[in-house]
Amino acid sequence: MPFDWTQEQHATLARFREIGAEIAAAADRDGHAPAGFDDAGWARLGQEGLWDMIVPETYGGDGHGWWHFSAALEGLASAVRRPALLLSVIAQAGMVRALERYGSARQQDRYFGAILRGELSATAIAESGTGTDVRSIATKLVEHGNGYRLAGSKFNIAHAPLARFVLVVTRIETQDRRNTALVIVDHDQPGMTIAAPDRKLGLDDLPTGALHFDDCPIARDQLLGDPGAGLGNLIDIISLGRLYYGLVAAQVTVPYLRDAIGYCRNRRSFDSTIDAHQYVQRRLVDLQIGIERGTWLARGALAQLLTNHPQALMTCSIAKLVGAQDLVDGALGLVRLYGSLGYQAGPVAAFASDALGFMSVGGTEEMHRKNIFNQMMRAG
Repeated sequence: MPFDWTQEQHATLARFREIGAEIAAAADRDGHAPAGFDDAGWARLGQEGLWDMIVPETYGGDGHGWWHFSAALEGLASAVRRPALLLSVIAQAGMVRALERYGSARQQDRYFGAILRGELSATAIAESGTGTDVRSIATKLVEHGNGYRLAGSKFNIAHAPLARFVLVVTRIETQDRRNTALVIVDHDQPGMTIAAPDRKLGLDDLPTGALHFDDCPIARDQLLGDPGAGLGNLIDIISLGRLYYGLVAAQVTVPYLRDAIGYCRNRRSFDSTIDAHQYVQRRLVDLQIGIERGTWLARGALAQLLTNHPQALMTCSIAKLVGAQDLVDGALGLVRLYGSLGYQAGPVAAFASDALGFMSVGGTEEMHRKNIFNQMMRAG
């Protein structure tokens, strides 16, 4: 595990921090809270070569790899202020890992090119009756002629209203006990219906929605990996997202902490600036602790995941769980710190409502605690 970035990675982190600040400034000029997906910000990331770092060189990437990409993501997250665009980046990175690890040559050729062109993808796991409990999902893939038929529904899927292709988690009947499959479905696939975008408390610039499959025809070459092996493959894919949620949750707080320090140095109460009060100092220190804790935990999880460490899955869940809790605690602490100003419509209130989304994105606290417990029992 690198305890510091290389000189080149430092430069990349700094460059993407500047890019994040520019994207944030553009959003602020447009009224601070984007009404929908930030197309301009997304296009900018592609133009700056973000996806080139992790797409294999064979398919047009530049060979820098996941650590370089992580430095870019850390820099971007430390300045962009609104986390929705970061969650979109994490979702797309998961698709790159899925294709890299389990995609066929045809799938890699087709979809890596789409990613480099900036086309959005989605991963459809959750269902309204089961959440992200993959073993209980009802969406089903059934053999039909030379291929399959896909039937069922998914909900709360990031990018569902906009995605050009979707990785769908489904049940499939096999001769052994393994019964989960992954299939890639294009946006214009017959039998797939895209519902209207969801209305949410926050993260309004991350479009989510439901997908419905009505005997959707699926060719055999649309399966990602072997039929029945989907559960293990999916866990490997989404573990990357879990640690990145932790990294983003830590770093997205950075500009708000900087603003809060400036506010506390100038805001006077009881004959002194409020940064002289210990309870204010504690709030600021807790924010810094959360940033450091989440960042280093995520880096450690990435090192484990990329080296197939036996504790990698557990550490990735811990990174997400800790990052989300620190982010929510920190955002609510900022609302308290600013008093009535924090509660009024504006950047602090918007940040708090966005932060609450991290309690469910990438899996709920209960799901991650169950995963951590299961990993503990296997290790014991």
